[in-house]
Amino acid sequence: ILYALSYCKMAVTFCKYLPQLLLNYRRRSTVGWPIDNILLDFTGGALSTLQLILDCANQNDWSGISGDVVKFGLGVTSMVFDVLFLVQHYVLYRPVPAGTS
Repeated sequence: ILYALSYCKMAVTFCKYLPQLLLNYRRRSTVGWPIDNILLDFTGGALSTLQLILDCANQNDWSGISGDVVKFGLGVTSMVFDVLFLVQHYVLYRPVPAGTS
């Protein structure tokens, strides 16, 4: 049952990010949407994944990644969506400075 719940969490995580990504795409804007949480989320995903990799390297046993696919998947999914949000916010739809059109 724990494995089923972990896969449910993975699905919820995917469903949590996708609507905002699509909304930003449709609006062609991220105005009014704070990027701060995304930066924190990216940091958390990177540190979680790094911890998993360092633990495996320290024990010289890489089954920690294959044995906990969802933890690794959550970190990677989080970072992928966060990078997409960062690209939307800072590259594709960056705010226009005041006074310019």
